[in-house]
Amino acid sequence: MGTRVPGVVIVGASAAGLAAADGLREGGYEGPITVLDEELISSYDRPMLSKSLLGSKEDAEPTPLRTMEQLQERRIDVQTGHGATGLDIDRRFVITNYGEALPFRDVVVASGARARPMLTTSGTLIPTLRTVADLGAIRSLAASGRPVTVIGSGFIGLEVAAALRSRGIDVTLLGSGSRPLHGVLGDAVSDWLLDAHRTNGVDLTSRSPAVAVRATDTGYDIELADSTHRTAELLIAGIGAIPGADWLVGSGVELGGGVLTDPAGRTNVPRVWAAGDVANTLDAHTGLHRRTEHWTHATNQGRHVGLNIARGRAEPFTAVPYLWTEQYGLKIHVLGERRSGDEDVVVEGDLESGDFVLVHGADDELHSVTISGRLRALATYRKLLRQGASMTEATSAVTPA
Repeated sequence: MGTRVPGVVIVGASAAGLAAADGLREGGYEGPITVLDEELISSYDRPMLSKSLLGSKEDAEPTPLRTMEQLQERRIDVQTGHGATGLDIDRRFVITNYGEALPFRDVVVASGARARPMLTTSGTLIPTLRTVADLGAIRSLAASGRPVTVIGSGFIGLEVAAALRSRGIDVTLLGSGSRPLHGVLGDAVSDWLLDAHRTNGVDLTSRSPAVAVRATDTGYDIELADSTHRTAELLIAGIGAIPGADWLVGSGVELGGGVLTDPAGRTNVPRVWAAGDVANTLDAHTGLHRRTEHWTHATNQGRHVGLNIARGRAEPFTAVPYLWTEQYGLKIHVLGERRSGDEDVVVEGDLESGDFVLVHGADDELHSVTISGRLRALATYRKLLRQGASMTEATSAVTPA
């Protein structure tokens, strides 16, 4: 498997990993590129698993991130079913799950993240949604028509709840607070999203997180932090993700909430880089490390790391943070990062219609923007955030018609 000539080994056929391969070629790198993909099927558009694919009653398959023709044209060797189990930084080898030692010139760690597991008290793993196999299992649950309880009210939990409701499944959502995604969206948008779920029939009455799950003859008994209990027939857990960095323990690569990197994507080990969900990257502006679990960020950062390697540079990655979610036909886009204590101001449209632009900031500093429906506003407010605009400038901005 692979090549004996040291080239670039990319661990993970994720959005970040394949974008890194593209960036390498775009930047002029002509050497070998080997991508290790621990899954047996071709890499695919993972975010759509919890959106349109779960919501559709048709058993559509996810879209591949790259076609075979694209990979061949760019001379990218993707090895399916091959994952990394270790990194020898002294002899410069990536060790695979087949015991092979792949020589490398550079390594890009793009091993992503895996769903945070949740077990019953008897040790049974509660279903999660992260892979195509997970999608198949949850589709089977939905096909039964029985009520489903979703534990977790983050992006995945909310998207799964919305998708299941579109299939006519009764859904109870157990979150950890009174408002979903409050820290990301603020009071007004979080309340609007909460109302959207309730209007569409989701039971969101619980405000206490689950602390224990016990299997029963009829399903599950869920103990909440406030000592109350809920029963459930079927369960799905969406309680976050864990960076896929276990294989680097003891390698010499510095870890901490993921793989620690500088703003350019470099780790503490020369010629070892990281990008995407697994990377805990130093922000050049704030001086703080940040790990971001969103597809667009992973793609942009992966390409940036590939370009840096190809061009022999260490340019910092400075893209404006961006994420989006789709629920009940509404696409919500978030630029930047809202901070605790921020003021939330609607500058276009209105929340009731689901067509709006809302800015978040404090002390006349613009921190983030939430947009629903008004796609033309994305470019305008991305530019303002990149320029470090004030709240005054943001509230007076005009989106092109």
